[in-house]
Amino acid sequence: MIGRPVPALGVLLVAALLLGAAQPERPLSAREYGDPVLAFPNGMAVTPDGAVWIASTFADKLVRFDPRVGQYKEYPLALRAHPIGLLADPGGAVWFAASGLGRVGRLDPGAETPKEFGIPAMLTARNAIPSPWLLARDPKDGDVWFTVHSDGMVGRLPRGAEPVPRGFAVSEIKLGAADLRPDGIAADGRGGIWVAEPGADRLVRIDTTDKSLTPLPLPPGSRPRGVAAGPDGTIWVTLFGGHQLLQLDPSTLRTRSWPMPSGPGSSPYAIAVAASGTVWVAEFMGDKIVRFDPPTERMTAVALPTPRSRVRAIAVDGQGRVWYAGSASGRLGVIE
Repeated sequence: MIGRPVPALGVLLVAALLLGAAQPERPLSAREYGDPVLAFPNGMAVTPDGAVWIASTFADKLVRFDPRVGQYKEYPLALRAHPIGLLADPGGAVWFAASGLGRVGRLDPGAETPKEFGIPAMLTARNAIPSPWLLARDPKDGDVWFTVHSDGMVGRLPRGAEPVPRGFAVSEIKLGAADLRPDGIAADGRGGIWVAEPGADRLVRIDTTDKSLTPLPLPPGSRPRGVAAGPDGTIWVTLFGGHQLLQLDPSTLRTRSWPMPSGPGSSPYAIAVAASGTVWVAEFMGDKIVRFDPPTERMTAVALPTPRSRVRAIAVDGQGRVWYAGSASGRLGVIE
């Protein structure tokens, strides 16, 4: 007598679907390109067209890399511009912090030379040129904010700003003494700009409306560096000295932290958050790029092909690929 195959087949199909859903994720791997050769790269950004931009700091150049064809183009900047942070806005413009000249620049789509904005602190500088460092765009109003690493301040450029002859489009907000060394910066989209102050082991929130400052002390030795905002406004911070990843709720100011995979040998630096909410962190000393999944609190570390790469810049593209540049190796790489 023939059995009852239909229910059995249904059970097998359900089991197969459940097993398929439980399959582990495809292992991540890193690969690097022989070209372009970069000179101490410190900044990265991805424009809406998918191009990867890198700040080749000691070459005084911006480099555009097209992943579709594997070709690149260089955009020379002024001598000793020393670009650090990069930012791509929704219109395709690339902003950069010219740390060696006390300026912030914007390279518009199709342009060969940038428009540049001086900062008022140039007028009162005594010992050295002020150093614009890292940038963030406020999604609420489109303004661009940047840290001035040398002078304990931040700058702000309004949306659509154009250079002002014999004047300044930049406004400044003083955070404190120069030894605060403001570094990473991010906008939470709720009226707050968050800045890392490694010299004081703290974060500070700037209210975009009244310019008031709210400091948030961190444990001694934390030395916060990178700051990034998630799609829900959550703030993520790398604690370079504490070897941890920090999560901050901008509404409650509650924090959580997780140790990095390489422990005291990690020194997390650059950070980026994907549109999915996945957090990516570069271990500066650990020579790894780490994927952190907030729902599961799971970290996955990817070892880099080149030893002692010393990654200071990462960015996530629209396909979820993670691009990085080794400041010591001078190599461009991707994790996918």
